[in-house]
Amino acid sequence: MTDIKSLNYDELVTYMAGLGEKKFRASQLYQWMHEKLADSFDECTNLSNSLRQKLKETSEYVCLEPVRVQHSKLDGTEKYLFRLSDDIIMVIQYVYLHRLDAVWDAVSVHLHLTAKSGI
Repeated sequence: MTDIKSLNYDELVTYMAGLGEKKFRASQLYQWMHEKLADSFDECTNLSNSLRQKLKETSEYVCLEPVRVQHSKLDGTEKYLFRLSDDIIMVIQYVYLHRLDAVWDAVSVHLHLTAKSGI
């Protein structure tokens, strides 16, 4: 299956053409994915039900799922854990530090192979 959100615009046009769709459908889908930040094909309401079904059958629509937020009482650090999919659980840790003189962002990616029941 194709991770459709990982395609750039030109690749998406080619992919949609391979499904027998016109170029403007790629524009519509791209807008839903990267501007409106839709969580699934079901939210792409200007695409026909049959096209949404075809996309579900031929591609993956992977979104970040918030799992946990931790706030440090010591230094104000915030850690956010996100899950990418149910089948393979990958946790992305985003750390937001705010100090008196600066704000810091850091991202680290950790692969956790765990049971589907939880992290």
